[in-house]
Amino acid sequence: MKELIKKVFAKKLVTPIFVVFGFFGIFNFIVFPGLTTADTGSNIISALFAVFTLVFIFYYIDSFKLMEPPKIESGETELDYINPDELTPKKKRNPKQSVKDGVDESAPFVKTRKKKVKKSEFPMEPHHSTLNKTK
Repeated sequence: MKELIKKVFAKKLVTPIFVVFGFFGIFNFIVFPGLTTADTGSNIISALFAVFTLVFIFYYIDSFKLMEPPKIESGETELDYINPDELTPKKKRNPKQSVKDGVDESAPFVKTRKKKVKKSEFPMEPHHSTLNKTK
């Protein structure tokens, strides 16, 4: 019970409540009545009091870090339960190279495909052959 009361009335929770109630009390009982009086001096003083109160509230909220999101600690994930051997990438294996051909599985990957030569859309004769014809 004692711990619950300490949590409920913690300084981080209680001080903003008192500041907000104090802010409304100052505005309701000091600033607004001072602005509605017929005396110019009290109007100016209550307006300055309102400005200073607003500045205090702004800096109080900024220093209290109410707008800052809470830090989240990393927890358990699915990756914690997977065998590390399963996460390592497997070596590439050429299907045309089989164990029957005498290739060891631990041998490096050997390319067996030939590069395709791109043909142009509009084939032309090489330039040097056209030069010989024009001379």
